[in-house]
Formats: sequence, structure tokens, C-alpha cells
Amino acid sequence: MSDEPAQKRPPNGYGNIYTPHAGSMIIHVQRESGLANRTIVLSLRQVRLLRRGAYALGALLAVVILSWFYLASQAARVPLLTHRIQTMQHDVNRLDTLRLALKGLETRFQQVQTMFGAAPTLPQPLVSTSSATLPDHWPLPVAGSIIGQADRSAAAVHGIDIAIDAGTAVRAAGAGIVVEVSTDAVYGRTIRVAHSDGYQSIYANLRDVRVGKGDHVTAGAPIATSGDARLALPPHLHFEVRHGDADVNPISLMKEGPAHGDLQR
Repeated sequence: MSDEPAQKRPPNGYGNIYTPHAGSMIIHVQRESGLANRTIVLSLRQVRLLRRGAYALGALLAVVILSWFYLASQAARVPLLTHRIQTMQHDVNRLDTLRLALKGLETRFQQVQTMFGAAPTLPQPLVSTSSATLPDHWPLPVAGSIIGQADRSAAAVHGIDIAIDAGTAVRAAGAGIVVEVSTDAVYGRTIRVAHSDGYQSIYANLRDVRVGKGDHVTAGAPIATSGDARLALPPHLHFEVRHGDADVNPISLMKEGPAHGDLQR
């Protein structure tokens, strides 16, 4: 046997003792029986990675928790929003019912007026006075020819018929808002424009309508084209001006047009 002394071994029999660097982490694992004890040594780099992983996991967990609270709060609002939608739908249904009832009353009122010989009252729409003007422009780009007596009195006149080639542009006599686009059994396709001070201009016997109800038009803006022959008359434009319920002779309002020599006949 060698006389050299035997190397001193650690009591646990696992070899050399590891001396960790500063910042390292040592984890001792010991079972209750005291056998097979283990020592886990984490280097500084491993500790940093473990720390970053813990931070990332914590941030992810915080996001999950906040998202859950947000979704839970939104879900709690669903019954309230559903109740509000149902209430609004109920109100809309009531408004539709009231609108139909008002329409029926309006129709009956006009029928009663007709029975007593009164002219039906047309609703007067609200028109912005800042943009609307009087219907004092000639509604055609050319003079045309007025069919029948041209110097009718304002009390007897019910619009004028202007003979013109079919397809001629029809222009708004003044700035205003389109309140009606319809088809009449007598006058054909018709446009009614509301102007300032309760005036309205009516254009009938039209072919191509270029505006719709609710559109704002300026004086002289094209709104349609004239139609073909109708009611044993040559191709023409039927043009009316009304002030409230009273008919107005359009010629008396014209500030430009054939009466002022602006257009050639």
C-alpha cells in the first residue's frame, strides 16, 4: 500500500466542492430521509434568464387578468344595452304608428276641405332664408313660346305652358329645396321646389328628373328636361309659382328672362 495519505473527499461523496461566482444562485435539495441530497448551482447568466422569464410571465399574467376584468365589465353591460335597444325599438314603432295616424288625419282633412270646396292646403316646408331666394328666374335656357294668353291676371292664372323642344334643360327658377318629386296623372312627372318667404315653384311635364326630394338647388341649376306633347298640346313645360295657397303669375316675378330681353324668342 502506498504511504501517501489518501485524498480527502467531501462527506457527501459527490466530488469537488463548486465555489460559485458572485451573483450565482445555489439551490440545496434535501429529502426527508437525508439520502441523495442534491445541490443545484445556477450561474449568473442562468439567474438573469430565470429573472427575465419570471418578469415576462408576470407581465403576461397581468395582461390576462386585466383582459378578463375588461371583458367581464363589457359582458355585464350587455343586458343593459339590450334593454336600451328594445326600448328604442319600441319608441320607433310608436313613432311609425303616430306618423301613419297623422298621415291618415291629413288625408281626411284634405277630403273634408275638398267636400266643402276649399283648395287643399299644401304643407309649407321650412327653408333656410340664408340660401333660398324668390323664384324670379326664367326656368329655361331659351325663351320658348307661352301657349295661350300671355297676359293673364294673377287671380286667374294657374301656371303657364311654355312650348319648347322636348329634351330642353329645365332650370330652377330660384334657390331652394326640393320638397316633392312625383308623377301626376294630368301633368306627368313633377318637381316642386320651396323658396324663401313661402314661395314655391312647380315644374311639370318633365322627362329626365335630375334631383331628388330633399336636394338643395341654386337659381338656374338644371333639375330636369322638358317632356313630349301632352293633353293635345305641343311639347312644353308646365310652370307654376305659388305663394302659400295662392297662385301667382310667374311672369310678374321674373327679374330675368324674355320679359327683360335677356333671352331671344
